[in-house]
Amino acid sequence: MNIPGVAGATETPEMLERAQEETERLLKELKDAVKLDARDIGVLRKELHITVPAKVIADHLEQNYKELMHDAFVPGFRKGRAPRRLIEKRFGGEVRESLTTAVVGQSFYAAAENAKLETLGDPLFRIDTDAGAKLMEFSEAMQHLKLPEQGDFGYVCEVELKPAFELPELKGIEVKFPEIKITKAMVDEQILRRRKLRGRYELIDEPAQKDDMLVADVALSVDGVEVKREDNATFGVRPARVEGIPLLTLDETLTGVKPGEARQADCVIPDDFEQADLRGKAGRFEFKVHEIKRLVPEVLEESLKAWGVESENELQKDVRADLESERDQLLERAKKAQVEEYLLKNTKLDLPESFSTRQTDRAVSRRIVELQQKGMAASDIEARIDELRTSAQEEVGAGLRVAFILDKVAETLKVEVTDEEVNTEIARMARLYNRRFDRVRDDLQSRGLLEQLVEQIRHGKCLEALLKDAKLVGAPADEKEST
Repeated sequence: MNIPGVAGATETPEMLERAQEETERLLKELKDAVKLDARDIGVLRKELHITVPAKVIADHLEQNYKELMHDAFVPGFRKGRAPRRLIEKRFGGEVRESLTTAVVGQSFYAAAENAKLETLGDPLFRIDTDAGAKLMEFSEAMQHLKLPEQGDFGYVCEVELKPAFELPELKGIEVKFPEIKITKAMVDEQILRRRKLRGRYELIDEPAQKDDMLVADVALSVDGVEVKREDNATFGVRPARVEGIPLLTLDETLTGVKPGEARQADCVIPDDFEQADLRGKAGRFEFKVHEIKRLVPEVLEESLKAWGVESENELQKDVRADLESERDQLLERAKKAQVEEYLLKNTKLDLPESFSTRQTDRAVSRRIVELQQKGMAASDIEARIDELRTSAQEEVGAGLRVAFILDKVAETLKVEVTDEEVNTEIARMARLYNRRFDRVRDDLQSRGLLEQLVEQIRHGKCLEALLKDAKLVGAPADEKEST
């Protein structure tokens, strides 16, 4: 906890130690004093009403002012000689703001630990605004939450919970040796993928088709009142989530639209929408289209030059040879898929029928990284992800179940990921996309996917560990010897 008015307050070892001790003391007191009223608001979702007694707040305010009386520099007074009333007047706002942040963070942790809640991600705080109740992330909520001058301090937040389940037997999983054949369709798909990587979106002046990209002003209205707006938003002509709201027929709504035209799409506000008072209500999106763009893969003749071949037939031979050289990777993926299938089939793990935006985002992030690890073109990834966000709920569920199960496998087997392993995988992805290492890493970081990449590597190591103890069926003699 920073001490207002003291330059570098937590930079000296002594003050850093004092701040740490104060934080630990606060947490200990809150575990004994915090009050929690937890209410179910859905499968694996709870609403927490947390109350911090006035005495805890008063005691820690007093402690903070004592430290300031001793350490603060106030013009016109020697260090530690400024009167209490001047300290409170000069630094009171900062002291209360700093303590609010500490109290909210530590009281949530104490309440969750006392109730043995295994939360998934950070809480979302319910804040009353002029536009109604709204769910906010911690940093945004801190701009609204204030400690009272007197009395207890309370707040409300929503959390998602990790499911409780037992793992099946992890040794001796039966895995059939996969048969991998490189087909002409696989070769053609790889060539098109490479051409798309070198392609570009071009402006068109004709009706939109499925998978075109639009630039449009998007407005959401509920009961005739506009509640959300984003100008010049870019999105595809396909089913998508807009502002966290699934629009399953958005492709039908936007197909045929021209620049300058507008289209509407009706919706129902989902149960996890950030403005709690709008949940369950009917809404309407309006899309005012400015531009339409279509992906044009690189012309084949240009691709032939770029790859240093003289004919399409020669290119197909080279690509087939590349795929043949990757056969071992394809075999390994197929084996891992069987292990995942075994884990899904043999683990009793209940998840809600419909998934929150946060749960869907986790499944989507997992899929994005998987596709990037395979070198898929960005346009194809976006199309696949929009589908995953909307209609493919079964796939979202399977992805989440696998992630939860492998998280527990990693915990059981004590699987960790090193920085070197992360950098090696980023370097491999950079080669796939013919990009610099730092650009790929920065892109993953800015999109919040770096943590997901670490998780993917950890899960991959779990599957490799399970394969080492698996029972391989139908393997060639040389493969059996190698395992």
